[in-house]
Amino acid sequence: MGPVWKLVSKIGQAHRNEWLNENINSGHDEYERENNFTNTLLEIEDLPANAPIYIWYANNGGEQTGVRYILHLLKEKANQIFLMNTTELYQQWLASNEEIRTIVHTGELDLEQLTFLFEQNKAASPLSLEERSHFQREWEVLAQSKDVLRLWENGAVTAVPDHFFDPLILKTIEKLHKEQENKDFIRTGRVIGEVIHQMDESVGDAYLEYRIRHLVYSGVLELKGIPKSMRHYSVKFRD
Repeated sequence: MGPVWKLVSKIGQAHRNEWLNENINSGHDEYERENNFTNTLLEIEDLPANAPIYIWYANNGGEQTGVRYILHLLKEKANQIFLMNTTELYQQWLASNEEIRTIVHTGELDLEQLTFLFEQNKAASPLSLEERSHFQREWEVLAQSKDVLRLWENGAVTAVPDHFFDPLILKTIEKLHKEQENKDFIRTGRVIGEVIHQMDESVGDAYLEYRIRHLVYSGVLELKGIPKSMRHYSVKFRD
């Protein structure tokens, strides 16, 4: 989530930080987030020239955008680079065990599962120069857009409007109201949990909470509490 426009430049990084600081309740201090980002860039720059690089990612908009950004940052390095798509590797493993389960975020797997997938696939071929160039070109296209939300659709990173999930949020609140005897405020955390349960690809609590606040500020929803996090306020349809 958030803009990736010109993210390899200081102006792009400042633009992204400004958007995050103005819209996202992450629980992190803005300077902490910026320092973490800067330190990560330095760590990538300082990678030893002889070290093989394994990039873990899954089939969702955030991680697929991230792998393209990382490969762009690594474009001047001659290291061998291996991609570990956890969605595909996990599905292959389950198929051999005749189980059915799909994951869309690498964080859904624990250390033991990740270790197993690594051991099973560490001998895979590294990316070719042509494959690296393909990912880098895709990043260059993404970095020209000022969109703030991207999903993984039909095998590609696809930009969608920032209000893409607003109808689902409103439909969920309407459903929860119908379960009440009288229309009353509903904890924002509960709304978000219900929305995520219905999504094929979760964009994260923080983005959905940002959209709920937008619906409050635009007059669609009414708020009770202090909107400093989803645990601190409730919402309902405005009378």
